[in-house]
Amino acid sequence: MTNDGMMQLSRRGLLAGGMAGVGGAMLARPATAGMFGHGLHDFSHGCSICGELAGAPSRAALGGGVRRTQMLFGSNGKAPQAPAATALRATARQILQPDWVLACENDALKLLADHEVVIDGDRIVEVRPHSSGSDDRLRLPGQILTASFISGHTHSCAGTLTRGFIEETPIASIQGEGTAPRARSLLVPMTMIDDLTEDELDDLTAINLAEMLRTGCTTQVDMSLSLKQMQSYVRVATRFGMRGFPGGMVPGMKRLLPIWTRTDNKVLDDSEAATLDEIAAALAYSRTVNGSADGRIRPMMAPSVVATHTRASFAAIIAAAKELGNGVHIHVQNSWRPRDMAVLRAYWGMGEVEILREVGLLDGRLFGGHLLGVDVAKDLPILAAAKAFTFAHCPSGAGWGVLPSSQPWPEALAAGVNTSIGLDTHSNDYLDNIRQAVAQGRSRAQLYAKTSPVGLIEPTIWHAMEAATLGGARGLGRDDLGRIQAGAKADLCTIAIDQLLVGSGTRALEPLNSLLYANGLAVRNVMTDGRWQLRDGHLLVGNEAHLMQRGGVVVEKIWGRLKDQGYFEVGGHRG
Repeated sequence: MTNDGMMQLSRRGLLAGGMAGVGGAMLARPATAGMFGHGLHDFSHGCSICGELAGAPSRAALGGGVRRTQMLFGSNGKAPQAPAATALRATARQILQPDWVLACENDALKLLADHEVVIDGDRIVEVRPHSSGSDDRLRLPGQILTASFISGHTHSCAGTLTRGFIEETPIASIQGEGTAPRARSLLVPMTMIDDLTEDELDDLTAINLAEMLRTGCTTQVDMSLSLKQMQSYVRVATRFGMRGFPGGMVPGMKRLLPIWTRTDNKVLDDSEAATLDEIAAALAYSRTVNGSADGRIRPMMAPSVVATHTRASFAAIIAAAKELGNGVHIHVQNSWRPRDMAVLRAYWGMGEVEILREVGLLDGRLFGGHLLGVDVAKDLPILAAAKAFTFAHCPSGAGWGVLPSSQPWPEALAAGVNTSIGLDTHSNDYLDNIRQAVAQGRSRAQLYAKTSPVGLIEPTIWHAMEAATLGGARGLGRDDLGRIQAGAKADLCTIAIDQLLVGSGTRALEPLNSLLYANGLAVRNVMTDGRWQLRDGHLLVGNEAHLMQRGGVVVEKIWGRLKDQGYFEVGGHRG
């Protein structure tokens, strides 16, 4: 082992990667003596320790940039079908026997009572009624088995960092209009993330991805706030066995705000050369990891917001996305603030969604986050006609309760726009975001029913679960994700609905509605590619206490810088 490999083992493998979830690991497989002699389980189970020693991709391979191209790729520059080094192995044939299976038939969800799912390696091979036999079965009474969740829009590094002090920000302060009071911008802490070391950054990424995994979200369309953060995402997601479609945001967080908040469009023109350099760097790195981790890592291109790009930079984004083959991910929210819209129209002579169509972004796969301020009568038909467009609705965007019901999800559903639910930043509890989507969507639909120029749908838990699974998969062009049916990937989670505050003390009549009373801690088991990552509520990818402690140290470091700058002296409650 190289010195670099030993450093990763000691810092990332043991602490951030954890002791493979000491108590939970034993639930998944009988204890055996691994290569490191820790006596928990063998390498085939995906132990972060054994995997590191057995040749898991190193920091250099996953985060080192273009110098690794020839090692990872052939001369044609294409990603290999099966990377030689991986710490992940799917468990052999498994039969899961919950009380209910949220299956997929004809591209629609169907709840099946008293059914079981047969898995062979990384694939579902059969969905059938409960049976008995000599095969071992994992019995899951009181639980719903569903495809694991796909977040259509995340910024993975920033969740725990920005949580707990931006929730009282008034909407007028965010829009920057009139005499609104000063407030704490959630963007300021984000500008400091790239100042972290790689190890610190990985610790911050790890706690956020662990939270997502704990709540059943195994796949992220991640707009990492910079190339450096994208590299961290790839390292940690690979180690945890998660599925990711990351993109390094361009412009990155260090350059974003002066361009976005400009009053003179000369600033945008002057920024073009540096933005093109960032695009080239993002593409170069993405080539080195495209298809890595047994195909689970598929990079996208991620222009931040329409207002920060020119025709030339959009053309470069589209060309790069076509080469990678995984799509584009962007914020659609410039129309929300009048000042931003005025600057945008002065430059382009048209609105935000029209620009997306004009430059060709709507001709390929595109995830658009938020849709804040769009003209629902004019813009939603354009987006619905773009069959590869997906609206990533983020119920807890900008902080829990900061912008409730601000995104036009009921209108998008009525217009036939494909939708996904995204975590955005602060809340990593995917099940809670599903609940918020339903509650906020119904509030918006009821409040605007008589005045809206377009139709609205009052969403139910069925709409939310479809957006959380099938919607994201459609947007990714993957008919093997987000569904339980033969041939699909074994990306699954179970949710207990028979517990206090969720169940009724007897078998549920309409089980999906019980999810409206649950949160992420009701998720009991999670797997990706047939490999368990959570068993009976215990993380297997890392020690929870270590992950929280190490992530907390990084958060305290940035909070200390914010305190020194007087950041917390404005906004918030002081009663």
